[in-house]
Amino acid sequence: MKNDPRNRRPDVHPFGKCWKVTKSEIETLLAEEEWTPDPEHTDMLWISYVSDRGELLTTFASGNGMLYASRQEMMEKQAEHVKKPARSFHMLEGNLPQGAHFVEAVPSLIDDLAKILEIHRESLDSSFDSLQLVDKALKKTRPKQRILEIPNLFPGLIAYAGEVMRKASGGEWWINEIAGPIYEPYVRYGPGGRYMNPWLEIYKSITEPGRVFLTSIVSAELGAAGFATKSG
Repeated sequence: MKNDPRNRRPDVHPFGKCWKVTKSEIETLLAEEEWTPDPEHTDMLWISYVSDRGELLTTFASGNGMLYASRQEMMEKQAEHVKKPARSFHMLEGNLPQGAHFVEAVPSLIDDLAKILEIHRESLDSSFDSLQLVDKALKKTRPKQRILEIPNLFPGLIAYAGEVMRKASGGEWWINEIAGPIYEPYVRYGPGGRYMNPWLEIYKSITEPGRVFLTSIVSAELGAAGFATKSG
C-alpha cells in the first residue's frame, strides 16, 4: 500500500498503538485491504471496521479517523481506563507523539514543517521575521483545527516557535515529564530556571476563535521574558 500510515511513528494514545488517518488514507485502506464492519465499536458519530490482522479502523463524521494496531489491546486498555478514576485532560496528549524525544526531533520537525507549508527550508532560519512566512502559509490550512490532524504540523509549529525563542534568548530546550506519557517542552533561559512556553498559546489559538499567529505568540513570550523583538 502506497503511503501506508503504519510506516509513520505511532501516536501516543491511552488505548494502545494507533495512527491518526486522513480521509484519503481511509479510502485506500478500505479499498486495498480486507475489512469487516465492527458493530460493537460503531456509534452514531463513527463507524468501525476490523481487519483480518485484528486491527481496528474507526472513521469519524469529519472524514478522518484512527487506526489501532490491535482491536484486542484497545478493548483491554479501554476496560482498564473505565476502572480507573478519570484524570485531567492535557492538551499535548496525543498531539505531541515525539514525547521524551521531542528535543532531538526538533531539526527534522522543522524540515517537515517547511514541506507541509511549502516554504523554502533555508527561509526558516529561526529569525523572528521568518515567523511571518509561517503565519502566511498557515492561512491555507482550513479549518484551522486540521493543524492538529496533519502529521507533524502541530509539533513542527512548536519546534519552530521554540527555536525562534531559543535563538533570541540564547536559551536551551528543556523537557518536563508529567503524569502519563506526556512531556512538556519549554525553552529555558538565564539564571534561576526561567522558561518560555512554545506550545500553550499555539494550542489555544488553534482550538479557540480567531486566527493562528505565531508572530504575536512568540513576540508575547519574548517580550514577557525581557527580550526585544523586531519585524520587517
